[in-house]
Amino acid sequence: MNKTHLIINGNDLNIDIQDANTFKGFGLLSCNNSSRLLIDYRIDNPDSYYKMLQIFFGGNRPLCKMVKVELGDDANTSSGTEPCPKRSSDEPADVLRGAGYQLIADVKKINKKIKTCLLRWGEPGYLRSLWINVKKENPDDEVPIAAFEPMYQLYKQTIIAAYEKFGYIFDYVDPDRNETKHPMYRWIKWFAIRLKEDKMHFPIYQFNKIKIIAADQNYETDFGQKMIEDYQLRQLVSATGYHYNTDDGLNDQYKRLADDYQHEVWYSEGIAPMTMGKYRVKASDGSGIGGKQSALDVANRLIKGYVRSRRTCYIFQPAISAYYPGVNYSHKELINASHPWSGFFEVDNVGLQVMKHFTNFAIVGWASEGAWRFITQACESGVGGTENLDSDTDNPSYVTLMAPEKDEFSTIFVNDGSEPRKYIIKLANLDFNNKTIYIWRSTSNGSDNKNYDDNLMSCRESEMVESNKISLIVYPHSIVTATTLNERYNNEILYRRIESNFENKLLFDDPHNNILYRDEFNSERLNCEVPRYITDQGGAFEIVKDGCQRFLKQMIVEKSRALDWEYSYDPNFTFGDDRWNDYDVGICFAFDLDTIQNTSSGNYLGIGLYEQTDVKGELNSAPYIFKVYTDGLCQLIVNFKVIEEEHINNLSMIEIHEIDFGVQGNSIKAQVDGHNIFNYVDLDSPKHSGRVKVGTGYYRTKIFSIIVKKNSKLIQFSRIDNLSYRIEYHGNWNHVCGLGNTVWNRTLSYGTPSGHNETFFKFNFTGCGFNLIGKQEVNSRLSVMVDDQLIDGWLQPSMSTDKSANVSIQGLSSHDHQVTILVVNGGYILDAVSFFKKDQ
Repeated sequence: MNKTHLIINGNDLNIDIQDANTFKGFGLLSCNNSSRLLIDYRIDNPDSYYKMLQIFFGGNRPLCKMVKVELGDDANTSSGTEPCPKRSSDEPADVLRGAGYQLIADVKKINKKIKTCLLRWGEPGYLRSLWINVKKENPDDEVPIAAFEPMYQLYKQTIIAAYEKFGYIFDYVDPDRNETKHPMYRWIKWFAIRLKEDKMHFPIYQFNKIKIIAADQNYETDFGQKMIEDYQLRQLVSATGYHYNTDDGLNDQYKRLADDYQHEVWYSEGIAPMTMGKYRVKASDGSGIGGKQSALDVANRLIKGYVRSRRTCYIFQPAISAYYPGVNYSHKELINASHPWSGFFEVDNVGLQVMKHFTNFAIVGWASEGAWRFITQACESGVGGTENLDSDTDNPSYVTLMAPEKDEFSTIFVNDGSEPRKYIIKLANLDFNNKTIYIWRSTSNGSDNKNYDDNLMSCRESEMVESNKISLIVYPHSIVTATTLNERYNNEILYRRIESNFENKLLFDDPHNNILYRDEFNSERLNCEVPRYITDQGGAFEIVKDGCQRFLKQMIVEKSRALDWEYSYDPNFTFGDDRWNDYDVGICFAFDLDTIQNTSSGNYLGIGLYEQTDVKGELNSAPYIFKVYTDGLCQLIVNFKVIEEEHINNLSMIEIHEIDFGVQGNSIKAQVDGHNIFNYVDLDSPKHSGRVKVGTGYYRTKIFSIIVKKNSKLIQFSRIDNLSYRIEYHGNWNHVCGLGNTVWNRTLSYGTPSGHNETFFKFNFTGCGFNLIGKQEVNSRLSVMVDDQLIDGWLQPSMSTDKSANVSIQGLSSHDHQVTILVVNGGYILDAVSFFKKDQ
């Protein structure tokens, strides 16, 4: 058995360096649309909303002590658009446009002691010309000083608006751009001095005490080296942070910043676990709750981030994914919150408990709060890799945290390898003889993912300190906390599975009238400017009041386009339930005829149907699109190709128009003002369900109403993952986790026939039909058996795209069914199974 000896020496506790080595726990990053649907939870299902916040920020040992938000710019910053609080130099800052500022206010109702941080990704349109050189190789010299004050005012006025609306002041601000490759040292210094010396007439002295954190680089570490070299920069910048890379620079600059200069260093953006633990336990590689990008991987990142580069705070991007799955970086969260209409949310109980192995057994926070310190000499990470720590996972990995008074300590061990490791711990200069050490463990429960959490956060043993020594074993793919704290009867810490109190119901506004969704934007939902269940992927769509009329308006034109973080497509938004099938979308709208710009041909309104994946944030991510232009041109686009074009003669530009676009089965129909434009049948690769997308050009298009109506009795009411406990596998299957974000939960199951052992899977359901979902890489043949009756013995799945159905079985009687799918020939890939019922 592998063995490691470690010494925990009380004389190594250093409380003089204050916040440079206090354990700050975890943070929640609200950015790039990731919190957008929380607004709807807050309005429609506040019990769910506050329960989610309580999970992260509540109790005596909160998991998270930080909320970091994006200062939006109305551009897509990877998973969606964060609205800008100011769209002109003279517009008052509006902090109600996005979710982040309200989120902080609500978190502070739960825990007043949380810290806050503000960072921008890009630059809003009205600052574009001044900051155009920020994306060049040497922005520090090429962005003029004249650009500084207008940008400072954007930060300042947003911070003041948040205080005036909600009553809090930010603790930290990063003046630079998110994940910059070339930090703007001159600008950071200017900003810090301007902030410190601002003599504005504002009754909050804390404003001048806001701390500077920089530079939120991605993998680069040169900012740390500059901090070492530049005394003035070091005096002005209180904390440094960078993303994903766990290692330090070649000169150990971040270690030196913490150890020699007493500066905070943060893991200022890191992943949340990808693929929930309840699915991971079924992985064929036997990694249990571990593996690449798992909760154990994230735990190893926290440990290695401290050992290698002194990171004392780990911020999840995101902790709560409150956007629609399918956007860039989706299926990466501790809580999935994409169903605000029902209040349903899904907790990764494995990921949550793994992180709580750190925060349940220490006082987390800053020095003024009595936070525990890292004992650097009692921390080690031999795990390989710099971001995904998926090599040398058998090597030692642990950190030790100690109370300032030296009367309590906890050591957290992670073993994501395949062999157990024994730790022999010697205590020195600590009075712990004959004291009990409590051993808490979390690991998987074999491959039974119905009871996947039986072995989470359990205290099943204890060790008495004898002759200043204890020993323990950390088994494969597990995390262990050895602590002096006796928490065996603490109800806050004892594990209970956390689940939503609400059923995951289909979005169906008015079943009696077959209306899936309707909004005329006349309901003032808590004075909210944000439309119901609508998530922007480009541009900014807001509810506007003009006299007695309220409507949805696209706010961004070419002149006000942001200086993108990476890229943005034309303004578009997504809404609805990805289980929707057979529906018609009707939109009443008016073109913008007042805006004169170079892209007149881009003045259109488009509707997309059956969107499932939207990695780039564009209207074209929907497989079926209908677009109408101001000149009367109409286009039908299927899978990125223009299939048909028609012209409407003398289309009035001053009237309100109604577009209707719908799909039933594989038939698609499009109308304008009641006149048929297109009738099309998709015989090549018909899709079966998905959300709605709506897009415009960079014009101030007005939308007066949206209605989505069901046009058949067939309802797709639920879906299960390929690694759900409800699916039983036999034969030659390879279950893989931690894949890309275009497959459900980043999991796939690969089945191939093998010799005399049949390869098949079974499931039960109640309904009238089902879809098998998954992109196929090679031709295969299946045998489909329902209720012991052969439906098809040589069925060929279609070569579908990700998250699309490759087999659809309909017309069954509406009762309980048993299904067996046998892989007869070739290789078959399963991503998910969805189920249908008849609307009564």
